[in-house]
Amino acid sequence: MTLMTTRRSALAAAAVVGALVAGPSLASTANASQSAGTVTRIAGADRYEASANISKANYAPGVATAYVTSGLVFTDALSGAPVAGRDGGPVLLTRPDYVPDSVIAELTRLAPKNIVVLGGTNSVSGAVMNTLRTLTTGEVSRIAGQTRYSASANISELNFAPGPDVTFVASGEVFPDALSGAPVAGKTPGPVLLIEHDGVPGVVKKELERLQSKSIVVLGGENTIDQDTYSFLTRYTTGGVSRWAGPDRFSTSATISSNAYAPGVNTVYVASGRVFADALSGAPVAGKNKGPVLLVDTDAIPASVDAELKRLAPTNIVLLGGPASVSTNVEAKLATYLK
Repeated sequence: MTLMTTRRSALAAAAVVGALVAGPSLASTANASQSAGTVTRIAGADRYEASANISKANYAPGVATAYVTSGLVFTDALSGAPVAGRDGGPVLLTRPDYVPDSVIAELTRLAPKNIVVLGGTNSVSGAVMNTLRTLTTGEVSRIAGQTRYSASANISELNFAPGPDVTFVASGEVFPDALSGAPVAGKTPGPVLLIEHDGVPGVVKKELERLQSKSIVVLGGENTIDQDTYSFLTRYTTGGVSRWAGPDRFSTSATISSNAYAPGVNTVYVASGRVFADALSGAPVAGKNKGPVLLVDTDAIPASVDAELKRLAPTNIVLLGGPASVSTNVEAKLATYLK
């Protein structure tokens, strides 16, 4: 496993921040993101191993449900992450036609009571389902749809009763806003439904009608969900519709965080705003632990995220992904935000 902890007192040694501690025990891994005043990086040789390592760092064996989704098609995980966050289960990534060895090893360790596959057979094949059946004594089920929009509606229908406090609506074409919104939905809890830039697909209209949410939050600006569509959503709630957005994906993640989290959170999760796979498995963990996901650039912390980190003054920061996604320079800078 690739996991590294930077303590505040080690700031002067930023030049060696890339050093990795290989193969810690589950106990040391799980405690790394909880110990006071640390920046911890969780990564892997690829997105599949990273998802396994994120799971290993945060979940004990015997989880009720492990969620498995495609590491190549992200949309199914966007609606599944809030459910996993609410229910305290990991999201693990798989290849379409086989389960990577790192993920098999993690599922073997977890020994989940059930496994839920998110996505259709084009994303996660029947052969993968057969492998997964050997990794649990319980049921292996699939939640899917003919499109990404129907899949999000089906995930919502199977997991949320009518009348949630908030339903979150995000673009099914532009992913970063839903990634930052998923942890908020997981802790609220409420569903994340995907819609088009200029319209609400019929299957999602039907689900919104069933839900009759007390309020709706649109994640992202008018470039991702236009104003006419935003206004149309008012018919599906007994309360108001609000928009959490900024001029770019980084500031949107900061705005989502500022609307949902008070200063002094225990742990902030930081991921690349350019490479999304690591955040897919991190979002349920953030939802479970009631911490935000903030997006940064490969080698820079945008001004909006800088301001939000200063406001939050977290005890710990967990960095999701390797140095190719978020550089060691950014990692060293993150330690300056710890309270």
